[in-house]
Amino acid sequence: MDYLRYYLATAVVMCGVLGFYWGGYWVFLGVGTFIPLLILDMLLPYDYKPREIRYPILADLPLYLHVLLMFAVYAAFIHWAATAGSIVPGQWLGAILTLGWLGAVPNLPVNHELMHRRGRLARACATILGTFYADPTRDVAHVHTHHIHLATPNDSDTARRGETVYSFVFRATAGAFGDFLKLEKESCKRRNVTLLHPGGRLFKALLQLAVLLGICAWFASPAAALAALAGIVTAKLLVEMFNYYQHYGLVRVLGSNYGQQHLWNHLKPISRQLSFEITNHNDHHMDSYLPFYRLQPKVDGPQMPSILLCFLAGLVPPIWFSYIAQPRLKDWDLKHATAEEKELAREANRSANWPDWLDAGSAT
Repeated sequence: MDYLRYYLATAVVMCGVLGFYWGGYWVFLGVGTFIPLLILDMLLPYDYKPREIRYPILADLPLYLHVLLMFAVYAAFIHWAATAGSIVPGQWLGAILTLGWLGAVPNLPVNHELMHRRGRLARACATILGTFYADPTRDVAHVHTHHIHLATPNDSDTARRGETVYSFVFRATAGAFGDFLKLEKESCKRRNVTLLHPGGRLFKALLQLAVLLGICAWFASPAAALAALAGIVTAKLLVEMFNYYQHYGLVRVLGSNYGQQHLWNHLKPISRQLSFEITNHNDHHMDSYLPFYRLQPKVDGPQMPSILLCFLAGLVPPIWFSYIAQPRLKDWDLKHATAEEKELAREANRSANWPDWLDAGSAT
């Protein structure tokens, strides 16, 4: 059973392929998987069970199958755009939303898992998958910045208290790209080449995006290429939206070691399966080379509800702040923060115009 869990991601992507194959308003089928997945994740009990995997190659199979399926999604999209005849605006919208949804979920989790592997094939596949959400170089900033500076002001992937998902997506995108450029410039300087050298990461990333869009334009139409670009940009926004909930509002003293208390877990069953355990977050940051099926759920660590529910709540910031973020951060401040972190939390609450529950907590 534990091997089959992760084929949920395969089924979601296959819905997108079938939707484009059937055409018409079936192109909404891929993005249409969000609502039933959300409902299931909310209704099912939390999943605290470790996975029992005896044959790692079988657990890894859906990762590499996903790479092929993302090509299948775009092949089906191109075929639909080239043969459907007159396509109405609503159908283009469905295509864009499906490309965006599948380019983010479950594409990002597979991309994330493979970028943390040591093998060349895995990392090459991760770079390819990053193309589908306009970020083939995501591994650079993620590994060399985020995994070092999480929960501090130096990490653009850590959302600040009071920050909405709408502002975060742009700050996180700019921050990660800035971190990548800084590291890539240093690499180019050591190799005595220019930033746009054909062997460099930036040139390869731009080439991958250009090839993907060029194929859409050549085999379908310029309109299809524009729709694909809109889908890729939508995927990028969704990637950062889901990123928003992984470290939201957590604080850490600069230069101190981070621990399991500096990460949120989302241990609902659909969240875990669809994300290839990204939402089983604590163990991953303790050892980023552990494969997803070896991660152990930490029941006593900071917990969030379904990440799909968080995503929906975050679209309406007052709901997100009042019913999810503030109650959980209050609990974190009182139970998990060190004395120094309590001071950082108090300042963060003040900056966000949130209540100072630490004073209330210290009085009880």
